[in-house]
Amino acid sequence: MADIEQGRNAAPEAAFHTMSVEAVAQMFSVDITKGLTTQEAKMRFERDGPNELTEKKKRTIWERIWDQINNVLVFILFVVAVVSAIKGATSTGDEAITSWIEVGLILGVIILNTWIGIRQEGSAEKSADALKAMLSSDATVLRDNTLSTVPARELVVGDIVELATGDRIPADLRLFKVSNLASQEAALTGESLPVEKITTVIEAENPASVPLGDRKNLCFSATLISQGQGRGIVMRKGDDTEIGQINNLVSKVEKKKTNVLVQIDIVSRWIAVFVIFTAIVTFLVAFFYTLAEEEEFADDKTKRGLESVSIALVTAVAMIPEGLAAIVTLTYAWAVSNMAKHNAIVRVLPAVETLGSVTVICSDKTGTLTMNLMSMVAFVTSNGRFKVDTTTDKRDPSTIVRD
Repeated sequence: MADIEQGRNAAPEAAFHTMSVEAVAQMFSVDITKGLTTQEAKMRFERDGPNELTEKKKRTIWERIWDQINNVLVFILFVVAVVSAIKGATSTGDEAITSWIEVGLILGVIILNTWIGIRQEGSAEKSADALKAMLSSDATVLRDNTLSTVPARELVVGDIVELATGDRIPADLRLFKVSNLASQEAALTGESLPVEKITTVIEAENPASVPLGDRKNLCFSATLISQGQGRGIVMRKGDDTEIGQINNLVSKVEKKKTNVLVQIDIVSRWIAVFVIFTAIVTFLVAFFYTLAEEEEFADDKTKRGLESVSIALVTAVAMIPEGLAAIVTLTYAWAVSNMAKHNAIVRVLPAVETLGSVTVICSDKTGTLTMNLMSMVAFVTSNGRFKVDTTTDKRDPSTIVRD
């Protein structure tokens, strides 16, 4: 039991590509000809947990709403809406109707801007979900000297996994048996060609310096078997896998504001200061000068004060650019649409601004920039040559045109 615990703790750091099959099997206390027993697999599952990627804690809808309304201009609008509601509740006739219309318009603007903002969020979460979707749903394992199919989440370290053409690898494996085996590892290494696998030890003075693509006696979670068959020992699972480390990095991506959004925040603060100052001046002028000379308000300071506040707030609302966020979003959307016409797809709207500032793009290889999927672009028949529209996900006759 002590050896098993030691092996489990050493697994994330061990250089399995430089270890012999016998050493790895001993580390995880498994017989590679029979596999783990069902009882042992159950015990390890209860100890280590499922073979899954840890999901980033998703923000609730209330947290998303707060992010959108946590703005000084929005707070001013809320104050105006509250005062207008109080005025509407205490007034009668046309004045009350006008006040409630003001409340409805202000709240409508806030709700619309909030809805637009929430619609544009969640890129990092989508990236993490995409990584999770790459994982295998089941696996063929050797337990109690019998091959069986189990859910991939139930795999444990030390399990013997059977691989065949078309399988998506469910965990990081140390291979000990291969037959013309090759895997597609573009998702990790960017290499477009399948990597042929071996079982022999890879000699290296510094094991950590060996690139993933050269660790040919290993198979990695979420990659695809393109040909052949093989078997391997589960050496890492879940967050300890190579794809799990990428998932952790994606989940820790900090949300940074682009330069335009930072400038909008600065402008908003200055506008808020100016609006508050102007509203105070307007109130003072209305209370002590303009309304003080009218018979209706001259002797009733309470009524004069309420009317002065109303005038000041109307002035404040008139100066606040309520649609500022919506205008910026629409501008981004127009830019994205314009780039799409030139076959450039932008997933996150604010990225358009960043792209506009780019002068040089450095890239090592095309495999890191594509999905590594082959697609037919043209074909020839006895009737002529035809082109296929590769910019659309649809696959029907409407995407095929005669060349």
